[in-house]
Amino acid sequence: MDGLELPTLSPDARFVPAGTVADEPHIVIDGPRLPGTLLALSHWPEAGTPPGLAADTSAGIVTRYLDAEPSGPPVSAITNNHFDEDGLFGAWLALEQPPPGADERALAIAAATAGDFGVWSDPWAARIALAAMAMAEPATTPFPAVHRALRRGSTDDPAAATYNAALPHTGRLLRDPARFERLWLPGWEPVERDAALIEAGAADITEIAELDLAVVRSPRRLRPMAVHPRTTCSRMLQADRDGVMVLTYRYETWVTYPSRDLPERVDLSATAERLQKIETNAGTWRFEGVEAPTPRLFLAADRGRPGPSSIEVEQVVELLVDALRTGDAHPAATEPRKR
Repeated sequence: MDGLELPTLSPDARFVPAGTVADEPHIVIDGPRLPGTLLALSHWPEAGTPPGLAADTSAGIVTRYLDAEPSGPPVSAITNNHFDEDGLFGAWLALEQPPPGADERALAIAAATAGDFGVWSDPWAARIALAAMAMAEPATTPFPAVHRALRRGSTDDPAAATYNAALPHTGRLLRDPARFERLWLPGWEPVERDAALIEAGAADITEIAELDLAVVRSPRRLRPMAVHPRTTCSRMLQADRDGVMVLTYRYETWVTYPSRDLPERVDLSATAERLQKIETNAGTWRFEGVEAPTPRLFLAADRGRPGPSSIEVEQVVELLVDALRTGDAHPAATEPRKR
């Protein structure tokens, strides 16, 4: 990627609300292109990020942009239309520009990966991701600026206000995450408990590799951050002891994910109809659609939440295997997923 083709972030670059940024040249970090966007450093579908900068996370894309040594027209605004871990660490990397080899740079990408995909090898990456989101919640943040940003009616763009309140603390979080234990420990302890169930054999992960499908049987619903590091399958059926079953397409299948080829999503609406015909428990089998970021197939029961099914896990797996092999006999299943 030729740096001459890429706009340069000015030394005085700042985060600007997505609703007002069209008035000046800007770079989108981890989100969709907006009116007036000069460059999107984003793994979102159809963001238009240059292929030479592609990475699994937007934070990774930002580091590839920095390494390309951009030297085009200066830009002093970055933006995003939502707050999450990848957006926060991508914005921090763009503004602070730590050099290649810096520990904070590697941890920022690892934490973005843990936050977006639930995948990690370094526990500190997962803890940092958990702390980043707790830092942005009114009930858990210790920072008055975040409280002010999230106060009802205080702003028309709470995401932008949260970025500007959280970014000054992000470097400290990356350099010394142990100091933020009060933020990450409440989320980390349940992940450890779920991981312990898997390690003890009380929860089981069975893979059907040809279909990129993992079947997780467990006493209770397990957190993605405990399951996802233990299987690369992009289609996951979690089956709990009480009969609740949820098939989820992982987030990796929605974003641009260059590190490996993933199977296209299959529209499971027809499978939901088949399941409904044999279901005897209360509720309606529902598929949330291939365009959703992490769509699910499940029996919607009380207030639309997943409820226990009368159908055996093996029969659900059999129907899923048939649907994934045949495209579910649904017209939309043969169409390529938009990126």
